[in-house]
Amino acid sequence: MKLLAVRGNPLIGLYAKVSEDFAVIGVPDEKLESSLRETLGVEVVSTTVAGSELVGAMVVVNSSGVVVCSGITGKELEKLRSKVEVKVVNTPMTCLGNNFCVNDRGGISHPDLDSDTIEEISEFLGIEISRGTIGGIKTVGMAAVITNKGGIVHPNATEWELRKISKLMGVEALKGTANFGNDMVGSSILANSKGYLVGRDTTGLELGIIDEALFP
Repeated sequence: MKLLAVRGNPLIGLYAKVSEDFAVIGVPDEKLESSLRETLGVEVVSTTVAGSELVGAMVVVNSSGVVVCSGITGKELEKLRSKVEVKVVNTPMTCLGNNFCVNDRGGISHPDLDSDTIEEISEFLGIEISRGTIGGIKTVGMAAVITNKGGIVHPNATEWELRKISKLMGVEALKGTANFGNDMVGSSILANSKGYLVGRDTTGLELGIIDEALFP
């Protein structure tokens, strides 16, 4: 575990997305890079996506690779493909990282996403993906952090939503917050089954719940 900020911003989940083996980060930040390597044991790819530094909001990742929107530039794509498998999808919902919450077993997508996009991403990542909400939130990628080991979700998540996560993604998730009450935990936590990084404003009480949730 490590407390962190990126350019003074504790919402570290906006700037990166992580899997078991690699991380994609949108800003050149040495502290973030070294923390990802040391704490999460991943290889780091640094690139913007569709010109945005907020790659946490832009990409979907699991161990199979990275999914990006068709707005990605040739140069960005080249940089990603030098390290990981990449799938480009054409969808008006370009902030894919906001709209998908996945691990290596399954996933949940924004309820308004079209079937073709879901099917394309599902096939590439090798998992079953079902539409849904988390805590009534449609941007499921920011409302939860689910690894292959555990998960933490928006405090308003219902029992039905938690059961769905358990069934699809194979983990029991707990409800919690980070960064002194931020309920969109996906914007504040970067995690895999080896460790986690969390925004520097996170309290001791929040850390206790995050720890229990991600490493049950």
